[in-house]
Amino acid sequence: MDQSDSSISEELLPRYQGQFPKVEILDYDAYRRDPTMVTIVFREEDHTIGNILKDVICKMKGVEFCGYNVPHPLEDKILLRIQTREGYRAGDILLNAFRDLETVMVNLEEKFKESYAVFKSGI
Repeated sequence: MDQSDSSISEELLPRYQGQFPKVEILDYDAYRRDPTMVTIVFREEDHTIGNILKDVICKMKGVEFCGYNVPHPLEDKILLRIQTREGYRAGDILLNAFRDLETVMVNLEEKFKESYAVFKSGI
């Protein structure tokens, strides 16, 4: 999403910062100064969501880098880092990735239910 478009993250991230204890921008002031890079902490999450988000985000237009790590095996959190080209906001990329993932999961659920119904009917 170009900066000329309305920024999703500029409107949503400040409003929700601190309201969701499982998700936090690591350095919110740095993100406000340079919206092309952000590090997000996801508590009570692991490689499952990290790999999925990284895969989706790396394929998005404007992304230079996306990666995640688990800081320590005994810590129940991951850090997701997004770096974008000039003109793209890392927060917008993250929010769009969540939307894309939601669409994928809804489609997967529908296909599963259809296949299960066929299986149950014995066709």
